[in-house]
Amino acid sequence: MTQPDVATRVPPKERPKRNIGRIVFWALVGLATVSLIVSIAVPVLTIQAYVEQSPTMEKTIPPGDRLLTAGASDLRRGDVIVLRVPVRQSRTDGLYVKRVIGLPGDHVACCDARGRITVNGKPLDETYVYPGNRPSVSRFSVTLGRGQIWVLGDHRNISVDSRKWGPVPVSGVVGRVVFAGHGSDFAALRTPPAFVSDGLALADTRPDLYLRLAVLALASAALLLLLAIFGITRFVIRRRRSRRAAAQAAAARPLVEPMYGVYRIPPPRGPSDA
Repeated sequence: MTQPDVATRVPPKERPKRNIGRIVFWALVGLATVSLIVSIAVPVLTIQAYVEQSPTMEKTIPPGDRLLTAGASDLRRGDVIVLRVPVRQSRTDGLYVKRVIGLPGDHVACCDARGRITVNGKPLDETYVYPGNRPSVSRFSVTLGRGQIWVLGDHRNISVDSRKWGPVPVSGVVGRVVFAGHGSDFAALRTPPAFVSDGLALADTRPDLYLRLAVLALASAALLLLLAIFGITRFVIRRRRSRRAAAQAAAARPLVEPMYGVYRIPPPRGPSDA
């Protein structure tokens, strides 16, 4: 007597648990990508480039140097700026590169008993002035009104500046020079010690933001490269393992095949089937 076939249902495969390593990998990719985008976007959106053609800012900025400027929202005494002076004062619509000596409300004068320019009665030790130049040959004493600044060139003997124009409007400032240099060699321009030592300005750490962004961009790019190498290597290894496992499974394929998730097991043969 034959016995009916015994049907054995194969339990459904458990859903594989999410790989923690894969989550960490893609989290690092996302973090590095966002960091790279931010570190590039901030300078691109806030920095503009100019080329200095005039020698009036020597020795700080020789002619031909490239200037990278940021916004002028945080203007301080001692800053080097790019500005547009009203035509009624300068007789031209061109851009000028000058140094801010006085801010709105300041009293700027020249000169004290030692020939130094004073701001609010405090003398400036202007080490940035071109060698051999006096702080100013012409004398002046001005109290700046609201929205007015006093600017001078570092090469005082040839610079046309507030000594001729008078106070200029702060609204004409196009940008504050953060970096200056030639070719790929750039240096950060910080507030001169003359203004810091007199308490007329804080120690300047503003260029550090852009230096940190440059470091962040390099680190993010390096991390993305390493992750890409790791990901490609991991993919190749897994592909080879999958092929090897498929080959081994094909070689060890059982004689009884599952059908619709059910294994058909033939009944044992009895004496009557002999």
